[in-house]
Amino acid sequence: SSPMKHRILAFFVALCLFLCVLPASYAVEYNPEQQLNILQDIANRIRYDGLYSSEEDDPLADALLTQLEADPTLFDRLMSAMLDGYDAYSGYLPAGGYSAAYESESDYVGIGVTIQAHPQGALVVDVNLQGSAALAGIKMGDILTHAAGKSLKGLDVSAISELLRGKVDTTVKVTVLRGSENLTFELQRTAITQLNFSGAPVADGVFYMKWSRIRDDGSYMMFRMMLAQMVREGYEALILDLRDNPGGSLDLAFNITSDFISEPGPFFRTEIRDPMGREELSGRFIHAEGDGVSIPHLYVLINGESASAAEIITAGLRDGANATVIGETTYGKARGQQHLVLTNDAGVVFTTTKLLTLAGEDYEGVGIAPHIEVHNQILCGDDAIVVPTAVALAPYSCSDNGLLLNQALVALGLLEQLPEKPYRLGDETLDALNRLQASHQLQDSTPGAGIPTLMLVNRLLDAQLQGRYVQDTQLDTAIQLAREALKTE
Repeated sequence: SSPMKHRILAFFVALCLFLCVLPASYAVEYNPEQQLNILQDIANRIRYDGLYSSEEDDPLADALLTQLEADPTLFDRLMSAMLDGYDAYSGYLPAGGYSAAYESESDYVGIGVTIQAHPQGALVVDVNLQGSAALAGIKMGDILTHAAGKSLKGLDVSAISELLRGKVDTTVKVTVLRGSENLTFELQRTAITQLNFSGAPVADGVFYMKWSRIRDDGSYMMFRMMLAQMVREGYEALILDLRDNPGGSLDLAFNITSDFISEPGPFFRTEIRDPMGREELSGRFIHAEGDGVSIPHLYVLINGESASAAEIITAGLRDGANATVIGETTYGKARGQQHLVLTNDAGVVFTTTKLLTLAGEDYEGVGIAPHIEVHNQILCGDDAIVVPTAVALAPYSCSDNGLLLNQALVALGLLEQLPEKPYRLGDETLDALNRLQASHQLQDSTPGAGIPTLMLVNRLLDAQLQGRYVQDTQLDTAIQLAREALKTE
């Protein structure tokens, strides 16, 4: 071949290469999916055909690494992009975000108030009896206007919470607006313990247990010990309260359910991706070994905030232990997630499990309906009743304070009417106080009405005055059913 032919061939090769790298304005516009396919294809071509590459090379990963080094925000954006396209439960929590999202209800250090946004600062909607705010006299309905020398007007709840929380035994000065009066308090920050489990007798032969979250921080051992004690002491009726329980550990939920099933057999179902990597789902039944405790009269309390692991227990006890379910239809979270926590407290959450009842019912977005539907009532009250909290009231004692306490219990719906001897802390009053302490997870070792119990009564009266007190008709219904069942035996 002649030199001229070589030059023409080189020209055409160069022209082809030039056309392959024309600017975007001369090329076809690709959509994102096409761009991704092209990136992957070009990376493979480089890996197998590139003079300076090899099969072990990964050009796309190298390019991504270069971009991650150049852009500190890219990692979070990529993680979010990977996870946000799935279901509502999957997502990415950036550095420092996992504990804030999933540990917010565990122990914390603060003054013991629950707040919500208010134009003048923060409205106090609940007061924890363990906190310094309750001891100082801060009430529900008060408005926090200043904290730590700063105005709270215009701040969001998280920013206000940051000012109120801090290290143990440090103090914070807060200003409260109550009516037209401004009050200032110097409050000590203390460790506030949020119980995940509690229990106590509420009536003759009737025991009450409450799981606030299905999380094992020692709560499961306490539950097992209390269950054994309950059986040993001859209780034949149990009310298991799962209201307002957002869930937690699925395995712990299975264990709790199994502890109430005395015959071996299945009580729940799950489905996961086939472990062999195929697309179809692989189902399995959750079985009880049959070594659980048989409770003749078992009642489960639920509402619209009972979710996830709490729903597993509800369905499992309904189908495996013949429990009667009382209250309102549950939230309807029938999907389980894996949680991967990174060392910088970032979190990856993605859905891996479908949760089904024993009969195969998928209650996602639908919830589990109760056998007996009962709705609690919001009561508004009178600010005339205040129970003195300086002195505890002994069982069967008679006093003016006893009259006030009985009047308060009637106002709160815990007594239908004043006892025959209204000044006395008799059996009716003591029964009502037992229910009150158990349902609010209050541990008051004083017989009768100790100071913490009296403070709780006044706190609930304040809540009633604000229209936020809920008469617990659901619990009352369960207790009444348990009593009737025990009478017929």
